[in-house]
Amino acid sequence: MEPSSESFEFELTPYSVSAKKELPKAGVKGDMGHFGSVTVERCPLYRPLEKGMDTARLSGPAFPETSFRGKRRSGKPSLFKAELTLEGRHAELRFNARALRKEDRALRIAYEGREYVYSSEEWGSVKVLEREGVRVSIEPGRHVPPTTTCRAGTATGPVDAVDLAIAIVLEEVDTEVLTLGGAVLSSPFALMQRFSDTAE
Repeated sequence: MEPSSESFEFELTPYSVSAKKELPKAGVKGDMGHFGSVTVERCPLYRPLEKGMDTARLSGPAFPETSFRGKRRSGKPSLFKAELTLEGRHAELRFNARALRKEDRALRIAYEGREYVYSSEEWGSVKVLEREGVRVSIEPGRHVPPTTTCRAGTATGPVDAVDLAIAIVLEEVDTEVLTLGGAVLSSPFALMQRFSDTAE
């Protein structure tokens, strides 16, 4: 297969569910072509027992069960104290919150021999996950009145379910720190995190 000749587009739609006897749920879901349906779920409610941590979970028949857990920020898990697991296997995450150059601020993900670079472009509105020969980009898509904006994705190269799972679960993670503005703001935030960590 020619990697460059393969490309497909997809759309993720935000959703939220409130139920009387269950915790509320929010996230994104979509139809991923021959990969089938996918759903990312998190709880928008602050839960004291989680000790300031939050989790986004991705599921779908063709996808590895994927979980991203991190320090809660803006109602989502963040890249601080973060853990990414696929089918129970941990990925290694590295990023420099204080870096000023874009390529230095990117999140680097190592999983099962693969090396990914996840970056935030266009002032944080476009998210890109890349490994050799593969690129998945997700940006704001069509607007659904009154308040919903879907997310439009493009996958290029011999993309598989692992690539898509990582790119999509990160849509429900606060990655603001990967932008320059977020990097500048993250220094006091990192300090606050340190205080809150020692206070727990």
